[in-house]
Amino acid sequence: MRIYRLAVPSVLLLLAACAIRQEDPNGIIIEVDAHHPDVAAIAARDHCNKFNKKAVQVHASKPAPSARMMFLESQVLVFDCVDKTKKK
Repeated sequence: MRIYRLAVPSVLLLLAACAIRQEDPNGIIIEVDAHHPDVAAIAARDHCNKFNKKAVQVHASKPAPSARMMFLESQVLVFDCVDKTKKK
């Protein structure tokens, strides 16, 4: 029972920390809390794995104030989904 009390708020915090702007089999664009870009990397990895590809970050915007998100600064990260055999 105690683990659920800890797990539920953690999952909700993680979901609030990122917003997917666009996704398709070739990549994903994610807006994320600027202090936690690792959340975007995890989401991109999971997205690209669905297509048997790996996520490669190709762009990161500068952190900026966000009126849409629940945090103070957001950052937009762009990931391409590339074949796992390609090196980059």
